Amino acid sequence: MTAIHAQVLAPPQTRPSTREWLQHNLFDGIWNTLFTVAIAALLALVMARVGPWIARAHWGVIADHPRFWLIGLMPVELALRAYWAGGLLALMVLLTLLGVRARVRPAALLSAWGGILIAVAWVMSPVRLDQIGGLYLTLLLAVAAIAGSFPIGVLVGMGRVSPLPVVRGLCTLYIELIRGIPFITMLLWFSVFVTLVSGDALSRVERAMVAMIVFTSAYVGEIVRAGIQSVPRGQMEAARAVGLSGLATMRHVVLPQAVKNMIPALVGQFISLFKDTSLTVIIGLTELVGTGRALLAITQYLHDVREVYVFLLLTYFAFSYAMSSASRRLEQRLGLGER
Repeated sequence: MTAIHAQVLAPPQTRPSTREWLQHNLFDGIWNTLFTVAIAALLALVMARVGPWIARAHWGVIADHPRFWLIGLMPVELALRAYWAGGLLALMVLLTLLGVRARVRPAALLSAWGGILIAVAWVMSPVRLDQIGGLYLTLLLAVAAIAGSFPIGVLVGMGRVSPLPVVRGLCTLYIELIRGIPFITMLLWFSVFVTLVSGDALSRVERAMVAMIVFTSAYVGEIVRAGIQSVPRGQMEAARAVGLSGLATMRHVVLPQAVKNMIPALVGQFISLFKDTSLTVIIGLTELVGTGRALLAITQYLHDVREVYVFLLLTYFAFSYAMSSASRRLEQRLGLGER
């Protein structure tokens, strides 16, 4: 019997050359070519004005105070604890990325995160929240608000589509009321009027965290409501037909599909939340913007306003772009938008 040998052909090369990419994306037709030339001329004009300023700018306000930008006015004897805690979290983020790529079970990653958070809480236990500042405080506010607003938002979003009129009405009232109030007003309200009830039981940082959680939960709740309603009704009817209760249907059938659909909107909301941490400067917190304003109050740096705000712009952009990039990779992995 004659053996048949199949020749395995290499897949065709689909990656275009540099010339082909330029021709297809930048110089495809007369209008695209004119638009590309106009944009290039505009960028050259901007760089001609900005380039010399970058070269002669006084970047000492940034380079000479790395500790102040990182942790603000935290006492020197406690700074090492902040660095250890930050290092543990950075290590866990790296391990999480590697674990996701290696398809480690989510339960194992959550357990590891629980252990790391307990260790971080123990390391930072001697540090009061009002002693933290700089980038550390910005990240602390953002992480606490995201972690607190997501579960509350999920419950509010589920209540928004509840068949019970009272639950649905209360959740709708909460969402519409909070979404109709500016975030600055919410911050000022919690900073000033909540003290009439709580006194000094809550620090300014804790009041800011509560305000951000309450504010963001309403937006997350509306995103969750839209995600739940994006799941075809047939999915719920099929789950109820096989004997699942309403709660089991929501937990095992609807929410897993809804969360997948909610990823772009949720990440956009959390990016907005991260940037909104800069507004806490109006209640006296020394997060990134507050740190920059404190440095500009020093006589030596009175004229370095541009340098400070360019640095702040680049810092916020770097973190926001990292979150957006991670969201895009997650969407590609889950196959969002594909049929």
